[in-house]
Amino acid sequence: MKKWRSIAATVAALSLMFTAVPIHAEEQLSQSVEQNGQTAPNIDQAVSDKLTDALNKLAPNSKITFTSVDENLWIFEGTLSGKAEASFNQLYNPEKNRVESTSVIYEAADMDKVMDSTLRSRVASFLKTFDTDQKFKPEALWRVYSPYQEDKQLRNYWVFFGNAQNLYIDLNNNNSITASISYSLNSAKPQLNNKASRALKALGISSTKPFDFVTREKEGDKNFVWNYQDENDFNHVLIGAKTGKVWEVYNMMGEDWTDEKDFAKSFAKPKLSKSKALSVAKPAVQSIFSINLKGYSVSIKANEYTFTKKGAATLVGKINKKGKFYSWQQIPANGVIS
Repeated sequence: MKKWRSIAATVAALSLMFTAVPIHAEEQLSQSVEQNGQTAPNIDQAVSDKLTDALNKLAPNSKITFTSVDENLWIFEGTLSGKAEASFNQLYNPEKNRVESTSVIYEAADMDKVMDSTLRSRVASFLKTFDTDQKFKPEALWRVYSPYQEDKQLRNYWVFFGNAQNLYIDLNNNNSITASISYSLNSAKPQLNNKASRALKALGISSTKPFDFVTREKEGDKNFVWNYQDENDFNHVLIGAKTGKVWEVYNMMGEDWTDEKDFAKSFAKPKLSKSKALSVAKPAVQSIFSINLKGYSVSIKANEYTFTKKGAATLVGKINKKGKFYSWQQIPANGVIS
């Protein structure tokens, strides 16, 4: 679930990092510069060709104008005109002689001009179930291609950005869609606010951070939740948007080891026996998830205790050095969290 909680923020950060701009042939560049009364960036032709080729794959049949070059960071910026007006930026790697990333930034209102009808239809269908109160009002639409990342984040995608909201379309993963909209607690449903507060309190960790906001998050057809958080994510609670079930509760204030060495030493041997873990977990699991642990078995890895029962939801709890659970996660048998 950690990946699910952080994917939108991570991808947004990567998009901002890898902002870059394409370039065209020297003749087009000279014409653009003359028209705009600007000074043409001095770009090596071989580099220009690579940047232009990368850009044409994302926005074909566009007129490209380079407007600036950061020669220290190898970031190129410019504008496009064609189906719609846009700005762009590109990150070039001179050592590997390749374009690391290309981003094209449109206004969201230009979606019909630049996105194919099949993809637009997919977005519309997704929003019917996700944006039930019609709060999704994006302002910008980015087309991003960043193929050489070493991590597992998005590489080839569209993303809508708005005020405290976003929607990502992963073109390398069957056009899967992930979206989120953040709300103030005052605008959220009181019963959900109360449920999140009760779940956090049920952990029994004396120190907590008050929730600052709640985010509605949806990932394809598998995950659809309300995510209650404080600004620094010291604690959070995930509640199903359809079922109203609590799926996860976490309070970082319960972590009491000093560093990795202390963690390894503290949990080299099971802090709780299996029978003791069942005894300690039973009231919390009943309070948070309304699940009776009768018939469940336990497996232990470091400070993580996994409770399983055939045909039932799996429960994963994490303890601190005092043997107190500071985190619980419910994993449904059918894999659908909603």
